[in-house]
Amino acid sequence: MKWYPYGHDFGNAEIGGVTFLEQGRVARSIPTAFAAVDMQALRGLGIDTSTSLVFRFQTEAISYAIGDLALEQHAEPWTGHGFIQRYSSTYSLRGLLAIAASLIPDAEFGVSVVTGLPAETYIKNMGMRQTIKQALDGTYIFTLDGGQHWRTIHVEIALVVMEGAGALIAYGDKTTAKTPESAVIDIGGRTTDLYVARGQVPQAEYCKGKPLGVESATQILMNTFEAEFKRPLSRSEARRIMRAFASQEQFAYPEVTVYGRAIESAQIEDLVKEAVIQVGTDIVSFVASTWRQSDQGAVAASFKPVLAIGGGVYYFYSVLKEQIPHLARTTDPIHANAHGYCTLAARLLARKQQSHSA
Repeated sequence: MKWYPYGHDFGNAEIGGVTFLEQGRVARSIPTAFAAVDMQALRGLGIDTSTSLVFRFQTEAISYAIGDLALEQHAEPWTGHGFIQRYSSTYSLRGLLAIAASLIPDAEFGVSVVTGLPAETYIKNMGMRQTIKQALDGTYIFTLDGGQHWRTIHVEIALVVMEGAGALIAYGDKTTAKTPESAVIDIGGRTTDLYVARGQVPQAEYCKGKPLGVESATQILMNTFEAEFKRPLSRSEARRIMRAFASQEQFAYPEVTVYGRAIESAQIEDLVKEAVIQVGTDIVSFVASTWRQSDQGAVAASFKPVLAIGGGVYYFYSVLKEQIPHLARTTDPIHANAHGYCTLAARLLARKQQSHSA
């Protein structure tokens, strides 16, 4: 049986996973959404359960749709938003196993996992790190396709670190105690988290989080659309509109109709821009108040590098860049933390395997 390094990022809006295979790094992210489903009903609707993520432990009778299918099949799927114990929940475990199994083809394998916690949770709740290990460690037999194929994964939590540390491992400069502080702005679906470290040591005064993110702008879009056109956007419509905006014309806006009349894409885009600017301004204010370093308004002036990561980069990077000129975006902002977690997991796994062979 083979062991793989694995980076697990259980975000408020997206679950991200990264591992290293022989051909190189592979990654996947899916919406943080879980819903109990009836397999027979899904098949009756013509849904291909062999390609969707429909998860069931061997010891369970209930199947769970994960990601896009959960959003499509349930108006209010479980997201864990605001639930502090979410990182050690069975939902976190299901998300980890589902993505790992979709990336790694082996019927049975092991994953040495590094995962992260938001800065404030990591600092204020030290016991959570051990709770995560106790909750996720183990051997699990499950299916993703309605029982056609059973998979076995052995999970070992190697380390729990502070979110932001992963991005610096993957994309930051090599640091020592003498180098300047390194900083990360992680803008996710529901939160913006700030992380600063000198060498490998987090600087607590600069590590904070706030409930601002892509979902904040999405909700503003939904509110203004309903006020303007007297009909609500569905959550699915709003998500597709936001994704089209972030794609920079790679994807077209979905057709949205009101009483049979199609709303022009330009009108929809104007509403999105308004929402993004409003939330972006709030994020800039949060960063500036947390990282302000002089009465002249210098923000993060002494930090190097300052990295922008998370899905929010595709919406708010330009407005942050105006305030922090040396802000840099990573090549894969959505998986930046998970990439770093996996890099660290690979080092720890190699060290463990060497010690066992010595």
